[in-house]
Amino acid sequence: MKNNPVFDQSRYRHTGIVTGFHIQHSLHNDVKTHRYLEIGLARTIHQHGRHGPVSTGIYFAEEIYPGPDPVFGTKAGIFTHFLFDLGFSAVFYTDFKYGNFKLRPEMGIGLGDFRAVVGINIPTIRNRDFYRLQKNYGQISFQYCWPVKKTRIGTERSFYKDLIKKKTAWQ
Repeated sequence: MKNNPVFDQSRYRHTGIVTGFHIQHSLHNDVKTHRYLEIGLARTIHQHGRHGPVSTGIYFAEEIYPGPDPVFGTKAGIFTHFLFDLGFSAVFYTDFKYGNFKLRPEMGIGLGDFRAVVGINIPTIRNRDFYRLQKNYGQISFQYCWPVKKTRIGTERSFYKDLIKKKTAWQ
């Protein structure tokens, strides 16, 4: 049974550039919808086996609203998916006059390096100061990670240990 290719599993660690597009609607009638572009660095683990592909990753990125009054969002996030995607990110938005820190649980679909998720922005500190982002509770996100480095690794450890450690038993 072990020599049967149906039961073979392979795991890869990717280091890459994450890009994204985000739509964030406000409940304030006088504030228009923000559309952000995203660029950052990601580290992901992809495993293919008899049950299909599964992935997990961490990333650090910058969301940029390139409108007349630009807004920048420095973000750290983590996700895992087996077609159904679950993730979490923490974002600090600023226009260099005001700041706003939001926590965002996310869910949606994901396959390999692609994610399409809906997130709920949970306001935390300084939410009242930043009127433009005060009532932006939801966000739709599309992300893709462009792999720069790909390394085959073993499957004997957990995903999250392989995500953080540099060396594995295969190296």
